[in-house]
Amino acid sequence: MRYLITGVAGTGKSTLAKELRQRGYAAYDTEEGFSYYIDKRTGKRCAYPKNPTPQWYENHERVFDEKILLNLMKRHANEPLFIASITANQAKYYPQFDKIFLLTAPDDTITYRLGTRTNNYFGRHPLDLQRVIGRHQQFDDELKALGAVVIDSTRPIKQVAGEIINETRKDS
Repeated sequence: MRYLITGVAGTGKSTLAKELRQRGYAAYDTEEGFSYYIDKRTGKRCAYPKNPTPQWYENHERVFDEKILLNLMKRHANEPLFIASITANQAKYYPQFDKIFLLTAPDDTITYRLGTRTNNYFGRHPLDLQRVIGRHQQFDDELKALGAVVIDSTRPIKQVAGEIINETRKDS
């Protein structure tokens, strides 16, 4: 079974993937080596600037490496696979997942987490934070409309992981 864990930045995707790995599951965070920014016009990889501008974001987007995703799906074909992601190209793969989990948290929690996390500095720049909060409700609504399982990620990560594992057992 294949599971996508998604949610806007700051909802706990990376922390959850780490917790699932500690419990022995095949869990991958696209932020850890297989997502990057591309130029929308050329499709070529590019570096994330220290001070992004609205114009920069109009011409660039974060994507995951599709070849790596497909290889992970093959490698873990006989066991549960969890992919934690928020990328521009993930919707293309929604049909490949047996279930989508949407991590949710209030804007103030997201703002706090983005301002204090140490594993990734995305969200600390005011424009990044504005983009995350500005798109939060729309993104959540889109995923809910697709039938994503909504998970309150304000709880301790062990509880969040437990809820997700319990949801996957319903698929067995």
